[in-house]
Amino acid sequence: MTAEEKRRKIGDESWQGANQAWLAVQMQRLRLLLQRRVLWLRHQWEHDPLQNYQGMLITDAQADRLMAGDDPQAEARFYREEKNAAAIRRSIAAVDRELGGLTEALIEAGKLPALEGLVHLFGLTPFERNVLLLCFTPEWDPRFEQLYAYVQDEVTRKYATPHLALTLFVDLAPSPEPGGVEEDLAAARNSFLPEAPLRRFRLVTLEPGLFSATASAARPLRLDERIADYLRGINRPDERIADLLRPMPPALPAPVHQDLVDRLTGFFESEAFQGPWPVLNLIGPSDVGKRAVARELCDGLGLEIYGLDVKRLAADGHEVQETMRLLEREALLSQFSFYLDTNELDPNDKALRDVISGLIERLGVFLIVGGRQGCQTEREILAVHVSKLDARAQNLLWHKALTDLSHALNGHIDAIVQQFDFGPHAISQVVAAAKNRARLRVAHEDVRLTSEDLWEACREQAGWHLNELAQPIIPCYTWEDIILPEDVLRQLREIAAQAADRHIVYEVWGFGRKLSRGRSINALFSGPSGTGKTMAAEVLADHLKLDLYRIDLAGVVSKYIGETEKNLGKVFDAAEQSGAILFFDEADALFGKRTEVKDSHDRYANIEVNYLLQRMEDYRGLAILATNRKSLLDQAFLRRLRFLVDFPFPDVGSRRRIWQKVFPAEAPANGIDYDQLARLEIPGGNIRNIALSAAFLAAGEGLEIGTAHIIHATRREYAKIDKLVTEGEFGPYYHQAGG
Repeated sequence: MTAEEKRRKIGDESWQGANQAWLAVQMQRLRLLLQRRVLWLRHQWEHDPLQNYQGMLITDAQADRLMAGDDPQAEARFYREEKNAAAIRRSIAAVDRELGGLTEALIEAGKLPALEGLVHLFGLTPFERNVLLLCFTPEWDPRFEQLYAYVQDEVTRKYATPHLALTLFVDLAPSPEPGGVEEDLAAARNSFLPEAPLRRFRLVTLEPGLFSATASAARPLRLDERIADYLRGINRPDERIADLLRPMPPALPAPVHQDLVDRLTGFFESEAFQGPWPVLNLIGPSDVGKRAVARELCDGLGLEIYGLDVKRLAADGHEVQETMRLLEREALLSQFSFYLDTNELDPNDKALRDVISGLIERLGVFLIVGGRQGCQTEREILAVHVSKLDARAQNLLWHKALTDLSHALNGHIDAIVQQFDFGPHAISQVVAAAKNRARLRVAHEDVRLTSEDLWEACREQAGWHLNELAQPIIPCYTWEDIILPEDVLRQLREIAAQAADRHIVYEVWGFGRKLSRGRSINALFSGPSGTGKTMAAEVLADHLKLDLYRIDLAGVVSKYIGETEKNLGKVFDAAEQSGAILFFDEADALFGKRTEVKDSHDRYANIEVNYLLQRMEDYRGLAILATNRKSLLDQAFLRRLRFLVDFPFPDVGSRRRIWQKVFPAEAPANGIDYDQLARLEIPGGNIRNIALSAAFLAAGEGLEIGTAHIIHATRREYAKIDKLVTEGEFGPYYHQAGG
């Protein structure tokens, strides 16, 4: 077959078939090398009359050979001069020429053999390539095991060893260069060192022998199963690290980030960049687009990218080093890069910090580290700041994610951008979740995504938890339920309007360009207990369709310096993405007349107050402080709040309306003396408690809710709050109330 005919045949074959044909020729070459070695061994053995009893005794002739040592020149001379050996040598030369032409043709056809691919990926020498072939051949054809045992003169040694590789693949012919043969042997032996590519990347393992004292040159060389499959043409991820890898789905890079991706791609593809890969450190807050930048960059470089689950890796303990080697190998075999997200990791977890440091220092592949701060490492690092997306950039991302649906949601997207602080990853997830909500709502394919679907999906995406620092409150009140003076209600509606119309004022009317800070909405709700402060927060949350969280400042404040700020920081950091309503109760636990510094405690107390106010001013959502004692709050602090809402103790008219609204329409409450109940000097919170207790009393008796039940429940409530029962309040019911 001519060279041109071979090329046409290769072009018609699949890569799998071409790879197998190439391997078959390589094995033909290995057979010839083994055959030549057998001739030399038989030449040595033919003078030993007890050769057949080897294994049971060491003969005199064998001992003589061992004491004389190897004579490389004699072996090389035998290969040149002995007739059969010389014929084999010519056959090897012919196979080498055939392999050269075949390899060239495969490369031209874009069908690089798998073994040559390994040589290129891991920078292997010709000797190391032959070692891989030596280890792989019994996996392909088990009959080679017997040949290996024969040429090693040991019936149990049916495997490749470093010594077998040296005897087969190192050219022992005299070299014109001084020390040529010795240098070749030394270089070949170095191929079996732990840090050499064969063992560093776990291409082969040097296993213990049958006995603990087995010399390293006679120990089994085993091909890793992953590598054996690769040589067969099966490129599958190693199952030992599959659980550590998290696929990174496509994201939507913002235009400003696309410019960054283009610059990075140009840098890595330029002639000025010569490997090895540096660590790429993308610095910025959570979900500003670091993952999108990483994914888009790797797509441009022709690399797949996977997130690394370092928590699972840290749990492996002593196996971390082995796992890192497998990760390096997988990155080269499959053209992977890895993304390490340090934003959500516990900085106090020393074991985890050590694993992360080890990965950054020693993982010799393209590693992208995303975090709030730069990493400290001795390794070459490329630090890049990923800017936080402004409202305009987020708006563009939303329109891009919604494609042909965005025109139907004009205006609603602006409101979402003002309320929720989402990056590319979160926006993609929200849109997918909103579409699923729409499909569940309407059972057919042609479903229209509504603004409500999108808004609720945003709330679900932005869900957050603060353990003991925050308590979620499910709003159950509306504007119809709350009884307050008209001016107070007007203030609450102004707060709601500012929260709802921010996108118009800040973006459409351009006020946002004039304000670098102070775009938050914050308020102080002050008044006696039970006057409706928490209820008002619920009404706002229901009206704005936002989540509401109550934070007890008495529980957040710590006696340890710096802990209060840390606790408050957790609250705001967790809430930032959602823009939820934060309701800080018991504000007087932190605030007070503390501007006069008398000791170090007062100085740090002022720092805590200033920190809270600063975070409230920077917060994109609505933050509400609630206190029963406004007089304790310093005027300097009050001036930094946008709304000051005083909740007065309800007058008689307000109390009557509260009593009338406190009983649900379904409740059997008839003949109640609302005029007399309105004379009870208690706020709405206590009225609700009394109404509920009265309902249970009536239900227990199987009767409708009557004034008697309410008076009985009122007496219990008064006792609970240490309030005296007076005839002026209870009138004709005074004695019934126990007066």
